[in-house]
Amino acid sequence: AVVSTQSTGEIGVQLMRQGIRCSTNVYELYLANNAFTDVPCLKDYKALHVLWLNNNKIFKVDFLKMNYQVTELYLQQNMIISIEGSLKHLACLQVLMLHANQLTCSSSTVKELRHMLSLHTLNLFGNPIAQEESYRFYVIHNIPSLKLLDRQSVTYTETAAARRLFAPQVVRIQDSIKFGRREFKAPPILKKEGKPSKVKYIQVEQFPHSSVVLSSRKKSTPMSYSLFDWETLGNEFLFSKTRSPPNKLTVSIS
Repeated sequence: AVVSTQSTGEIGVQLMRQGIRCSTNVYELYLANNAFTDVPCLKDYKALHVLWLNNNKIFKVDFLKMNYQVTELYLQQNMIISIEGSLKHLACLQVLMLHANQLTCSSSTVKELRHMLSLHTLNLFGNPIAQEESYRFYVIHNIPSLKLLDRQSVTYTETAAARRLFAPQVVRIQDSIKFGRREFKAPPILKKEGKPSKVKYIQVEQFPHSSVVLSSRKKSTPMSYSLFDWETLGNEFLFSKTRSPPNKLTVSIS
């Protein structure tokens, strides 16, 4: 509690030096090199965008729960062990300096930052997590908005390598649907066993203007139908009372 009081007093001193009387007007706050081990809640600094707390002895970051407009946060050279549950609400954060701390869990650290769409500059070197295998690729893959990591630009080659390392299945799918890479083939036609169907055309003598197609298929259902040549009958057949039956051809297909 005593440390928090000292921190609060130092903040007041800094504001007095700059001639600031109202905390809601503070845009940038410089509190570096003060040996702080704890920082009071900064909820009264609604307009705070830039905060300098580097070169202190801070163990945890629990003082920004109500500061949603922070864009730059300088926390390097402290004793921070974890940032889990402390920064994910800072949707406007663009620059985050966390190098030379004691971060030991890469998964929880990355999870806290992975949904920050505006974060483009991040320093994590000098932490135990930076010694892990494929550390840089892991961070690049999980925080795709990054442009600068540990003072080095994030290249397209690194991004592609990170994706192939941590999401190989997604890469295979993406490669398969690229233009010109996938061959679309028609499905094969399944042929039935047996001889092909035979089609016969016959000319009926009684009906010179007509022809009948006979199709014989193996194991087909028997069928029959009758055929008249209406052109040879004329109107007399329709209106005559003493008419003879017309020629009829019945064809059976089996």
